[in-house]
Amino acid sequence: MLSFFNLSITAYAKYSYISWGWFFSEGTYQLQINPASVKLSYEKSGGDEEKPTSANGGAIPQKSATYFKETASFNFTLDLTGVIPSVPGAEFINIYAFLPSEMSYFLGLENSIKKLKEVTILPLRSTHMPPYVHLVWGDISLKGIVSDLGIEYTYFSSFGKAVRAEVSITIEEFIDPSVIESKFQSPDITRIPTIKVGDTLPALCKEFYSDKKYYLKIAEINNLPSFRRLKLGEKLLFPPLEK
Repeated sequence: MLSFFNLSITAYAKYSYISWGWFFSEGTYQLQINPASVKLSYEKSGGDEEKPTSANGGAIPQKSATYFKETASFNFTLDLTGVIPSVPGAEFINIYAFLPSEMSYFLGLENSIKKLKEVTILPLRSTHMPPYVHLVWGDISLKGIVSDLGIEYTYFSSFGKAVRAEVSITIEEFIDPSVIESKFQSPDITRIPTIKVGDTLPALCKEFYSDKKYYLKIAEINNLPSFRRLKLGEKLLFPPLEK
């Protein structure tokens, strides 16, 4: 049975489903034994590394949102020798729960390893992509994707069945680029959007400068013959402007 005190990893087909909770999940894998430690690291992403070029080949000063992506790494043990009463990868209904430890000893760890892979790295039928995951343990909560999974079998039964394994896993935070852009919305950031259906210069000025009155200035900067006719797929420059 699931325990609120053990680290759990829940899979979701879409990142947005995480906010709706386990009802929209693709399954949960709960650790049999909590890890001794969890390493959280933060890597800088974004910033001024990318330098787009203008139509004439010159460099355009570009600022992009800078943020730190969180990563969680930890190791844990799966044990089916009978030493530990709980079951690896426990679910609400688990075949091991109805078997004495002597019988579960012979089953090996195949079912638990399979469940772990399904929740972390195997592509889902609905998306053909690995799931997004939500790691929860105590005060630790991380939503992202599994970037690394390692399994080392360390003990076998006399029948050659693996009954103990050491698992290492790394989960990287997923950050929606559109959310980042909206959080770091600022008039001093240069933007170079690609024109899509429905875009208008006044609307884009309203989005980037919080005021549509700059559309004529932007048309002048981009040498547009008319602000009313934007070409689909065209890239326009929206630099910082004096207000």
